[in-house]
Amino acid sequence: MSRKSFFERTKKNKRIIILLIIFIIIACVITVFGKYATSSIQDFFFRSKEFYFYSDKLKAEGAEYQVENWSGVDNYEITINMNSRSNNLKVTPYDIDYDITYSYSDNIICDISKTSGTILADTNTDYFNILITPNARLDTGDTVWVEITATSKGPYKKTLTGKFTLVVGKENLSYEIEDVENRQYLELKITNTLSYYTVEQAFDNYSVGDRITSDTYQKLSPENKSKCYSARVNVEFDPNDVLIDVTDGVYKTGTDVETTRIDNYTYINKFSLKIDAITSVKIRFYKTDVTKNYSYKGEGTPIIKVTTY
Repeated sequence: MSRKSFFERTKKNKRIIILLIIFIIIACVITVFGKYATSSIQDFFFRSKEFYFYSDKLKAEGAEYQVENWSGVDNYEITINMNSRSNNLKVTPYDIDYDITYSYSDNIICDISKTSGTILADTNTDYFNILITPNARLDTGDTVWVEITATSKGPYKKTLTGKFTLVVGKENLSYEIEDVENRQYLELKITNTLSYYTVEQAFDNYSVGDRITSDTYQKLSPENKSKCYSARVNVEFDPNDVLIDVTDGVYKTGTDVETTRIDNYTYINKFSLKIDAITSVKIRFYKTDVTKNYSYKGEGTPIIKVTTY
């Protein structure tokens, strides 16, 4: 093959490739535009009939949600709110009946509050719940999913869908300090993502070290609740820098208070707390130097030290 023929063939191949790319782009644009046009025409028709069928979580084009750091032990409830409003002025003047269907992964059980509903004309709202319960052992990183569909009945049919994925995360305890310059106080926020309680004093059929779920814990008597904990922390600080607000409600539940002497005055410098499962608490401290900003988000050395025990 001559050099000229080679270059001519190469140029021809390039033109073919370019034409194919242009064709693919045009086809994609037509497809997307076609879907958009169809959807717009349908929406226009529905609006002309004062038919508004919406949800806070389900969408006509489909919606996907992912929940991180699920315990994988406790139940998880999803509430789906339905409405027949375009806005506060445009509402559907008649009832809308709809059916609900759902599918889910084989590592959970789903219970739904109802399989059909009605959005009444006088309220323009309705809702239903779906409860997710694990039916197998789930470890960190495992996922479960449920897909929910709501479809209006006649005379106008519209379908809304949403898929919810829950990811089992590593449960732990974390803390941060919220502060700004020239403010008299800061707030220590402690978050416990553990979903269970540990028995520290034996009672009934439970031994020391047994784990119980949050649901079981809530059913215990106050006396037996006091024999369990989800997270225990020590809060330690230097009174030269910050002073605990002794009127703070969370601090009042503290135990094992320790003090130190500064200039012949007694100051609190350490105490212990129990933090309930899946709970965040805030504790206020006053700064001795209001110009300081002691914000802490997990990096650096915090002015207040929180440790588990």
